[in-house]
Amino acid sequence: MSASLRILALISFAAQNVAWPQDPIPRLHLKHREVIGQRFLGNESHVEHFKLLERATTSILIGARNAIYNISLHDLTEIADQRLQWSSTEAHRELCYLKGRSDDECQNYVRVFGRQGPDRFLVCGTNAYKPLCRQFTIKDGAYVKQSDMDGLGLCPYDPRHNSTAVFAEGQLYAATVADFSGGEPLIHRDKIRTERSDLNQLNGPNFVSTFAYQDYVFFFYRETAVEYMNCGKSVYSRVGRVCQHDKGGPHAFSDRWTSFLKARLNCSVPGEYPFYFNEIQSTSDVTDGRYAGKSARLVYGVFTTPVNSIGGSAICAFSMDNILEVFQGAFKEQETINSNWLRVAQEKVPEPRPGACVNDSRTLPDITVNFVKAHPLMDDAVQSYFSLPVITKTSFNYRFTKVAVDSQVKALDGKAYDILYIGTDDGRVLKALNTRAPESYDNVGQVIVSDVQVLKFGQAVKDLLVVHLAGEASKLVVFADSEIRAVPLHHCDSPAAATCRSCVALQDPHCAWDATANLCVAVLTKLHDNDADKTLFQDIPTGRHRSCGHEPGVTVTPVVYSAQTLTGALIGTCFCSLVAGFAFGFWFSQRLRGSSYPEPSEQRQQLNRLTESSESPGFNNKSINLVLNVPPKNPNGKNANSSAENKPVQKVKKTYI
Repeated sequence: MSASLRILALISFAAQNVAWPQDPIPRLHLKHREVIGQRFLGNESHVEHFKLLERATTSILIGARNAIYNISLHDLTEIADQRLQWSSTEAHRELCYLKGRSDDECQNYVRVFGRQGPDRFLVCGTNAYKPLCRQFTIKDGAYVKQSDMDGLGLCPYDPRHNSTAVFAEGQLYAATVADFSGGEPLIHRDKIRTERSDLNQLNGPNFVSTFAYQDYVFFFYRETAVEYMNCGKSVYSRVGRVCQHDKGGPHAFSDRWTSFLKARLNCSVPGEYPFYFNEIQSTSDVTDGRYAGKSARLVYGVFTTPVNSIGGSAICAFSMDNILEVFQGAFKEQETINSNWLRVAQEKVPEPRPGACVNDSRTLPDITVNFVKAHPLMDDAVQSYFSLPVITKTSFNYRFTKVAVDSQVKALDGKAYDILYIGTDDGRVLKALNTRAPESYDNVGQVIVSDVQVLKFGQAVKDLLVVHLAGEASKLVVFADSEIRAVPLHHCDSPAAATCRSCVALQDPHCAWDATANLCVAVLTKLHDNDADKTLFQDIPTGRHRSCGHEPGVTVTPVVYSAQTLTGALIGTCFCSLVAGFAFGFWFSQRLRGSSYPEPSEQRQQLNRLTESSESPGFNNKSINLVLNVPPKNPNGKNANSSAENKPVQKVKKTYI
């Protein structure tokens, strides 16, 4: 009974400490063969390593192998005479072969693009493992080469390397590596860079995105955490920041940032023992919206667990105001190599404040520049805006890779929702949203509307782009290494949403049930109708509408119980089983206590031979050693039962064991 009580106590404890949000189940599944959309394949004879370079109103520029494609967003076809061809020279390819690289690697993959004027732009490519940048101008519709410049520190060597770059006020900010082996990471802009071999600034980073915001340029990446090294090894997600007008420091610091700071991004499931999604994979663009009646600018990030851990992915949102606030907070330091990382006391921070944007950073005192060089890490982490992840998914089959946002989509009740499109490493695109965002930023309602196998199984989604074109249905552009696909933003016409209940149960702001036509329709196609709100049924928070009524033959979505309810039911079942088992065992033992077991006749005869007394008839008055089954010996050494009449004709030596 004590072991059973311990089990019940553990179950009860788990019931009181459950904090993990339940993985949402997709309302709608579409297989790859069921996906209808447009495609662009480029040169199908090799891997292109497509990269989105620039989005225009009706077209996109795609960096690829030895080329830049100009693709129409109307039908994903290449615009005639708009392709830029740029291949590596034969000498550069020969040098690449000598470095031990393959023919596919020794090509020029365009990774960086920056427009410097209406008809002038800068392009950088891997150039057979010798990064190169080139300026082009457009004259009479043709691309004209202007000049070449070294791409070291601006473009990666390998097209698969995690690097990122952005143009801001005509200058290129890049986060990449500055050596062939990838062992020298840096954040670079026109002769200014981070420190070499300084683990406090960058410690094996993987850069995922960057963008300009106000007076700053932000870099999102993951790296080995220096503040955790005394406890082992762990990877943390970071947001780094530099000032756009940073001109370097005085004297020996003229080529170093005076404003580089970084902070940890906290994407975790809260509780007494939080569960962290530590490895950031990508971010969305900054989106404007209203959440719980408050305006905010959010950036959504994709986070995963380590590859050797439980397979988990999450989407967390961060407020730009919270990010800026953390960079105005306290610094973190480690006084000695064996000390813990602690908050820096305010009286130890010099003036002017290290890392702040100033008119001319070259006039800063040395004490300020030295302090920010030695203390780039902020003490506080940037907390998730909704206090916990917007979407979590535990799966051994796939992980999240990319996220794009269709921001502030209005439902029929007037509330606005951010719709998330999430790419995975096996070619899926999940459509998800937080149904509680309009009312609360302390809790979330996780809903996955659809799970669509857009790419062939095994192809990772490398990028996503939400496209709204005037006069056309909106679409989602999905990027893989050698394929680009455009699919609808919604699947209201799916057979899985053919009834009122199933349509409303999607909880998709894009879809509603048209009671007049008895169809699940896209909301935007009906908003021009003055009576639309009377004939369209939709309920985003609950997925149920009273006007749908009872529909024969409709499969009702099974009720999903909370962890506390299921645990309580389990405890009650275990307790009832123990009581019933004890009662049955007691009754059975009392029933059989007075009865004697029947004995087979053969067993009774064998038992009688062993228990008969010497007076019993037929008893052979010879003692038997029951242990060895060997007769005892007389004092003279002979066996007690040995006699002449019992001796065999031949001597036989027997041993009884």
